[in-house]
Amino acid sequence: MSLVGRLEDIELPELIQFLANNRKTGRLTLSRRDGHGVVLMRSGRILYAASNSVHETLGNLLVCRGLITESVLMEALEHQHWGREAKRLGEILVEMGQLAEEALEDVMKDQTRVVIQELFGWTAGFFKFETLDIPDRGEVEVDARDFLLMKGVNTDEVLLEAARRLDESREMAPGPPAGATEEERPAVEPQLLSDRRAPALRGETTLSLMRQAAQVVSRGLLLAVRGNEARGVGQFGIPIDGGEVGVRRLRIPLDPPSILADVVHRKETYLGPLDDAAGNAALLEQVGGGWPGAVLVVPMVVAGSVAMLFYGDNAADGRPIGATEDLARRFLEASLAMEREALEERQRDFELRYKR
Repeated sequence: MSLVGRLEDIELPELIQFLANNRKTGRLTLSRRDGHGVVLMRSGRILYAASNSVHETLGNLLVCRGLITESVLMEALEHQHWGREAKRLGEILVEMGQLAEEALEDVMKDQTRVVIQELFGWTAGFFKFETLDIPDRGEVEVDARDFLLMKGVNTDEVLLEAARRLDESREMAPGPPAGATEEERPAVEPQLLSDRRAPALRGETTLSLMRQAAQVVSRGLLLAVRGNEARGVGQFGIPIDGGEVGVRRLRIPLDPPSILADVVHRKETYLGPLDDAAGNAALLEQVGGGWPGAVLVVPMVVAGSVAMLFYGDNAADGRPIGATEDLARRFLEASLAMEREALEERQRDFELRYKR
């Protein structure tokens, strides 16, 4: 099997995640006008990554980190040049007793992450993945064997680290100038690892969740998070004009401070009092009823982002909210099911669009 396509059509992080989830073994080559790169994978784990934009030798990295001295490096290079057997530099240093194997592995993993992060910045170009038979043991033929990780590095860890560093770089980047028009503002890039399609619950799952929630609170509202607003999906115990049709017209902004916005940010269930923030007042104005003594808000996290929210309270009768552990667990199970279905759909798309 081979996959070919353009980086303009599919983001590289999503492509690598697809290969990792399907435990693919082979070589991914990348090319664009001013560069090329290669990623070698075995059973979904990254063994090797290189780019002509990242030039750093293993020996220089080890010296710069203070793990070996220049004299030790020169001695190891001499062994490598004159030795009867072809060996990698790191292997020679470990055999010489000058470098711990764990320290060598850490340096190689760090360099692999640096290369992957650089490749993730490629938004245009071409990719091609070809399946190869890569042995579990023995050497693998690549351009620079020094950075070959025979055990591989966990691909999810690389993706998450790249996402974290990208988020940090965005936070440090200067914002748009004051008074900038909408056209002058930079476009918001899609979040790494996020699903391009908004996930949705199946109808029977929604009904089951709402029935279980009705045992805990007297009224509840299920919301889908779309950008900076939450949209109504279903409800019980809330008198809204138009019934279910009216619920689906419900739009609650997440820009002003509110308990909903806070849960979206923290991605954690909240059970407690409702403060007098403007966003909370706007929420209660839409759902009606008095000010509740306590509220329950449960997030449904899919691919690292909150896709849906459940809001519940007992404003109708004032009784305490019941035990929430089972309900929170049920929402977690539904979140995992949504994520699994979204992943399966992405995989089908990949195979239909790029398989040859």
